[in-house]
Amino acid sequence: MVRVMMRIEAIVRREKKWEVAEALMRAGIPYTIFDVEGIGGQLGITEVSGRMFQYPFHEKCAFIIVVPEEQVDRVCEVIKKSAYTGRPGDGRIFVSEVKRDIRIREGDDSGD
Repeated sequence: MVRVMMRIEAIVRREKKWEVAEALMRAGIPYTIFDVEGIGGQLGITEVSGRMFQYPFHEKCAFIIVVPEEQVDRVCEVIKKSAYTGRPGDGRIFVSEVKRDIRIREGDDSGD
């Protein structure tokens, strides 16, 4: 039986980075993390002390996680709960199928 692997990419507020990382670690979910910059749906507009400002980009944090398909909902819930503030710019989660994966050390190729 072929095991379907899924890639979850979550873009979250940089100030939520360690909260999300801790939640994933407590749940036993391996991840890769890196800092990113970009423009999301709010197009660089941020509210600070009740005033609106536009920035050329927002600093965010990206998590990449690859898990079996049956774990996707659990992983997404962990991310949503730990990244949530209720304000615009909380982030996005993208889920896609992994077509191929190669272990560098062993040279194993799990693709078709």
